[in-house]
Amino acid sequence: MDFEQLAAEHSNMIHSIIHSLHIYKNQEDFYQIGLIALWDAGKNFDAKKGKFSTYAYSFIKGRILCALKKEKQHDDLCYYPSEEYWNLLQCETDLLEKETLLSYFRHLTDREQKWVVQRFYEGLSNREIADMEHMKLATVRSCERRALKKLLLKN
Repeated sequence: MDFEQLAAEHSNMIHSIIHSLHIYKNQEDFYQIGLIALWDAGKNFDAKKGKFSTYAYSFIKGRILCALKKEKQHDDLCYYPSEEYWNLLQCETDLLEKETLLSYFRHLTDREQKWVVQRFYEGLSNREIADMEHMKLATVRSCERRALKKLLLKN
């Protein structure tokens, strides 16, 4: 008997085993594992020891259970953090970058530090800063000149 005919005859058995084990992820992968197990069962079967279908069923189920065990061990070793974790990490990184930036500008006034953060960290233009802070554009430009002058004098 060729393998294609054997696979067609036992396809429902493999699907039944997958269903009985409540496998809902990677069903196609486990079906392939079942087909390979069927192939091996066909090669190793000894007709003197019983019916092929009984042998094939236990052989396929055992192979799928081993694959499930390996997948579980892999999942236990590999930790995949949730999306919330990555968002929180990004937030903490952003705060750290901002604090690092501000550490270089401790000698500036609060308003000048705020301008530096808005201009270089947040990437806002002077016009956007003026609108956001409800200030005149000339006031923001004056703050910019003072801050840049202090920065040049410090270096």
